[in-house]
Amino acid sequence: MAKWEYLVRVFVCDKEDEVAVSYIMQEYPDRDWKELPKYDLLSLEAWLNQCGAEGWELVRLEPVDSVGKNGDLGFIYPQVNTWRHQHLCVFKRPAAAL
Repeated sequence: MAKWEYLVRVFVCDKEDEVAVSYIMQEYPDRDWKELPKYDLLSLEAWLNQCGAEGWELVRLEPVDSVGKNGDLGFIYPQVNTWRHQHLCVFKRPAAAL
């Protein structure tokens, strides 16, 4: 039976994140990251590709409205005209054999 390990993270879209800046400059040399919108999704793409390069497969992505000081996640319902720049991501990869 296959065994899995999981990685759960909340990523905040922020074009000024150093992982995002490096990724955008490398993968999109014709785009000026300084001119991108503050919450451009290329910053999320940067993190997803970094996790993918480490062998993690994205199995769930859920926008969240806020992350509380205790690590709790906030959701506002109904989801009508609500802008989000934080995403809960769940990844999995085969567990290393023990």
